[in-house]
Amino acid sequence: WPLSGISITRVAMEMLSKLSLQGGDSCTFFMLDAAFVRTFPGKSLPFFQEIRDDYTTDEPLVEVALDYADVVKGTHIETTLAVSHRWMQPDDPDPDGEQLKALKGFLNSPAGKKIERVWIDSACMPQDQPKGSRSAEDAAAFKRMLKEVNRLYLGTTVLILLDMSYVSRFWTQFESWLSMQYATPSGLKSAVGTENERHHIVCIQNAAAQAESFAKLLVDQWANKTPDEAHSFLSKPDVTVTNQGDKDLQLPKIMELDATVQGAFGDISRSLEDELAASEAAASRAEAELAAWETENDAKAGEKNRLKVAARQAASAVAAARLAKEEHARAISSSVVPAMMKRAEAALALAEDSLSMSDVPELVLQLSGGGDKQTEQAAAALAKLSLNADNQVAIAR
Repeated sequence: WPLSGISITRVAMEMLSKLSLQGGDSCTFFMLDAAFVRTFPGKSLPFFQEIRDDYTTDEPLVEVALDYADVVKGTHIETTLAVSHRWMQPDDPDPDGEQLKALKGFLNSPAGKKIERVWIDSACMPQDQPKGSRSAEDAAAFKRMLKEVNRLYLGTTVLILLDMSYVSRFWTQFESWLSMQYATPSGLKSAVGTENERHHIVCIQNAAAQAESFAKLLVDQWANKTPDEAHSFLSKPDVTVTNQGDKDLQLPKIMELDATVQGAFGDISRSLEDELAASEAAASRAEAELAAWETENDAKAGEKNRLKVAARQAASAVAAARLAKEEHARAISSSVVPAMMKRAEAALALAEDSLSMSDVPELVLQLSGGGDKQTEQAAAALAKLSLNADNQVAIAR
């Protein structure tokens, strides 16, 4: 019989909880539809179980599988937001609604307009509130997701809700550090001040009175720390955590992250090579079958001939596979997350028809620090602007 939304979600939870906690390259997370968050009428977001069980008409929970290939390619950066925040009370992360207010403000701002999904722990992982109420299936799913939560803060846009006590906690500082890094073939590097920057800081509560100072302090603290330095800092006893087991679980992973992302880059490169080789082999077979048909029939196949169509589609697949491999290599050589490079190129191409002198500083940055294609596009845009003699002096300066 047909399953209701709540039944489907529960079945999914049971299936996920049965997955090996050790095996598999992909981890599936529950996330909130951003439209649900943007328009949520309550003071604060409910816990996961309440959303799953009571909001069956809206069905705001979506499942997203995230592997390290997605992380290094930046697949989810433009559309997915992970929230880094402190629980204000042990049983309530947002008792006065200030966190939800800040989150909705970001989602409705220009910086958040493209976000389609939101991950925040209290609403996206099964909580044990009240204590002892979480089912065995929910507990297993929570444990599985918690183990891999670093993928979220490395592979999405991150909103940091910074309050006065944020910098004393293990989880929040760990999340901040991850949000300020990006993956390269040689390991993690600082994303701050580069095209790969993807964190946003909103100061709340008492920190809002000195927002600029607190935000700068956090960035200065974490932007340039290596994994070794982050591990050393976070392992200190004055970095507090509610559950010491969480700290014990995550600290070793910090030391493994460089090797993990290096392995992911290697996997992607091999996958792109394999895809290109397979598409070339398929194209060769299609061409051979077409040639055999033309020889047998002593005629050239028409454009609508099924073998002609198949050969054309196979050639297109080869071109697409070759382009994917080239774009990946170009992103690496330009030190840009692949998805971020594509977004910058698309934005630059879109803007070419509506260029103004206010675009010059950004174009100059692209000219000096972008990849080959971005540099070429920026040069073309500047040349277009300089056709106006009045602009030439300002552009030169």
